[in-house]
Amino acid sequence: MAPFPPQISMGILEKVQVNLPLPLLLKNLSGVLAIGLQPEIYFSGATLDHLPWPEIKKAARQLREKNVSVTFHAPFMDLSPGAVDDKIRQITAFRFNQVLDLAPFFHPRAIVFHPGYDRWRFDDDVALWLTNSLLTWRPLVERAETLAVKLALENVFEENPSILQQLLQAIHSPFLGYCLDTGHGHIFSEVAMGEWIEALGSYLLEVHLHDNHRQADEHLPMGLGKIDFDGIFSCLRAQKLQPIYTIEPHREEHLEPSLRALAKYL
Repeated sequence: MAPFPPQISMGILEKVQVNLPLPLLLKNLSGVLAIGLQPEIYFSGATLDHLPWPEIKKAARQLREKNVSVTFHAPFMDLSPGAVDDKIRQITAFRFNQVLDLAPFFHPRAIVFHPGYDRWRFDDDVALWLTNSLLTWRPLVERAETLAVKLALENVFEENPSILQQLLQAIHSPFLGYCLDTGHGHIFSEVAMGEWIEALGSYLLEVHLHDNHRQADEHLPMGLGKIDFDGIFSCLRAQKLQPIYTIEPHREEHLEPSLRALAKYL
């Protein structure tokens, strides 16, 4: 991992997390430490089942020694924390607890989760999803409190903020908050991102910043799609919010332009 030009490496990397799967972090640890990249570590189910503990402990120790800020992103593929089927909820909670098991090593500032609501799968029955979601999240939030780590629910397929708002209000804990995902909101939300910020601003812990053309979850650098980032940051400033900012480049060549685009807002 090559160093960035001085105008990129100085300042901006200290203000943003960069999504990085655990295997890539371990493979590129020396480069991550050299440039000061602050990772949001993503754990897939397969990764969690084959954790190389000596490497993990070494990476966690070196990140702590360098005072590198870390966040986590939990697995989401095939999982459903609000599932009607008890067995599906159980395996979802198992996966989420595997991530919490790693918190004492890395001390993440926040752990991001997908809440799993999709009106097509739940037949528009938000109450059904909410009832079952509480069975998953209440014990997880209790454990998060004992670990002193905050959990953040990320909007994905939700079409308005009231769905997550109901869950956050029902749990009502300082250890459960909200992660605004700009790319998902642009594709699936029926209301402007400003309405999400207004409704959930008091819960906001983190913002995922990536762009698209509203046709697919492209994970483009900011400014290469059609998302109104000027409006989003204006709303954040108006509410005097200071969340964790995270970029999610899915291609290495998108990392530097993502940082350049974000720098003008921070």
